[in-house]
Amino acid sequence: MKFIVPSLILFLGVIWFLPACSTQSDEKSDEARLNKVDAVEAIAIANEWNWSKKEITSYVTPREVVFKFPDEKVKKIPLPEDKMMVAVAPYINSTHQ
Repeated sequence: MKFIVPSLILFLGVIWFLPACSTQSDEKSDEARLNKVDAVEAIAIANEWNWSKKEITSYVTPREVVFKFPDEKVKKIPLPEDKMMVAVAPYINSTHQ
């Protein structure tokens, strides 16, 4: 009986610690996914993450695709100098979804 309470406390501590570790590795893998991608791939990832990873903010400037992570890190992917991105939004009744 002496070992049940400390074992239970240790078990609960490990369970509490695991989600924090998985969140950190998730952020690292998201950031790593942006390594060695071009602007077209970065925009596709930004569109995907817009729905699946709401905690990561992304936007496009005239020169780059910008990703802002929850830990305040910023990753910028340059756009090609000879091409331009144009966004068209259907503002008939409302703004973007």
